[in-house]
Amino acid sequence: MRPILLYTAIPLFALAASAQPAQKSVPVPEDLLAVLTLRGKPCGSIASSERKAESDYLVTCSDGHKYRVFIGPGDRVVIEEK
Repeated sequence: MRPILLYTAIPLFALAASAQPAQKSVPVPEDLLAVLTLRGKPCGSIASSERKAESDYLVTCSDGHKYRVFIGPGDRVVIEEK
């Protein structure tokens, strides 16, 4: 009887583990807007963003401002106005 219980319990544990909610990540435009806001850069909202490379984005704001946001030397966020 124990082997049957074991064979039933293992798939149930696997199912329960896979049913755990995944970590919710913040969408990239929201992250970019937060970075711009924290750095005091004017930007009403993100109209578009284009990924150029890993951690390198071109951002167009709804108010017309354009920025390049990337990770520079020393792992610091750099914002260049375009």
